[in-house]
Amino acid sequence: MERIAVVGAGMGGLACALALGRRDFEVTLYERDAAHGEGFSGASEIAERRRGVPHAVHPHFFMGRLRELLRAHHPALLARLAEAGAGDGRFEDALHAIARSHYGARAEDAALTSIAARRTTLERVLREYVRERGLARIASGAEVRALWFEESEPPRVRGLRLASEDVEADIVVDASGRTGTLARALGDRVAEEQHDAGIVYFTRHYRLAPGREFPTTHGIPGLIFPDFIVGALPADHGFFTVTYQVYRDDPEMIAVVRDAERFHALAMKLPAISRWVNPERALPASDVFGFGQMDAFWRSPVVRGEPRVLGLHFAGDAAVRSNPKYGRGCTWSLLSAELLGDALVAATSPRARALHYAAALEREFRADWRTMLAMDRAARARFETSAGLRSRTLADRASDAFADLVDEAQVSDGDFFREIWRGYHGFARMDAWMRSPGAWLRVGRHAALRPSRRAALAERRVRPSRAQILASSQAEAIAAT
Repeated sequence: MERIAVVGAGMGGLACALALGRRDFEVTLYERDAAHGEGFSGASEIAERRRGVPHAVHPHFFMGRLRELLRAHHPALLARLAEAGAGDGRFEDALHAIARSHYGARAEDAALTSIAARRTTLERVLREYVRERGLARIASGAEVRALWFEESEPPRVRGLRLASEDVEADIVVDASGRTGTLARALGDRVAEEQHDAGIVYFTRHYRLAPGREFPTTHGIPGLIFPDFIVGALPADHGFFTVTYQVYRDDPEMIAVVRDAERFHALAMKLPAISRWVNPERALPASDVFGFGQMDAFWRSPVVRGEPRVLGLHFAGDAAVRSNPKYGRGCTWSLLSAELLGDALVAATSPRARALHYAAALEREFRADWRTMLAMDRAARARFETSAGLRSRTLADRASDAFADLVDEAQVSDGDFFREIWRGYHGFARMDAWMRSPGAWLRVGRHAALRPSRRAALAERRVRPSRAQILASSQAEAIAAT
């Protein structure tokens, strides 16, 4: 039985426990933080700040592909999540009244279901499940200082150097997330691609009043405006968050959304969000949390076709990640861990395993990774023109008009929403709809019917002007506009 040392016991590390532990490897997770999640009271605790996970305060989602993987290999875990309050977001529940009027259900729609909860809840349930099933040992408060190498070329990783001891292992997996630093010592022995999205998130927790339910979110969660994106995201035990995505070089908007009063006041002026935060339905349950480091990232020990370090693999956010607004973090963490498990079983030599895993990651993730990177760049261009950072060209106007049309079509047309939602849930490439003649016909149909639907879809466009938002120095000023 090969010993695998996993750095990190967050979502990436726990995904490794699920995927590698069931393949009968001896897995130990080394987590620098204290035993987070233990003793958690789901009905009262809001969020747990984590030194290495600034976005831990944000709700997390298991998209359909991940949900189906758990159904196949860990059905009892799905039941545990439901018992802990994690809620299902079903495809049909996200349909607007316009889409529902001509919606025809398909068998595949059941798979387009997400699981949502606070990260604290998810990690607590996963940890308990991993321990009870004997899938891995979890060593909390174990800070990994460095990798332990065998003298060879290429060097072979033989274990970890902790603050108190050296730990020997046959295989080391770095699942230390966005903030991990172990790879820095490897220099050019790892290949890295990093594209900063230039955005920051500001999140506030709310909780439903007794007897109240979450409102319906139509289409893809979130309202997309040129200078900010905002979404209300359900979690567990009646908690939910409102999150603004703004650009790091937009200090005026940052000043608005980092202030609790102005944060809430702006939400109240956005009809699709005010339904969530109206005091009759819910009350704030936290201050405003800010977090950044949103990027598209890819890391591999395979450089120009050959592994430059052996016995070391990356998983979760330490391997491949995208802007969290696409909801891929948890799903890609378990998928990458499953692909690693397949590679470790398929080959025995460290070189063959590294090549097998690197190729699998390329096949599974690269196309969508590029699509999301292109979407981030397009959003950035739209922000620059709206904020007056550059002049708006005819091409910009055409691109903006098309983006608005697609956004409306995925709300008003259930079949088109299914095409897009299959990509977000990992059952198709994210750009697959663009190669579907039927999808283009549905967008065209919406364009023809747009005048008659404008009023019904208006709440996705209603907002104070940027000038009104920025001019307000206090919550009452926004409310008066």
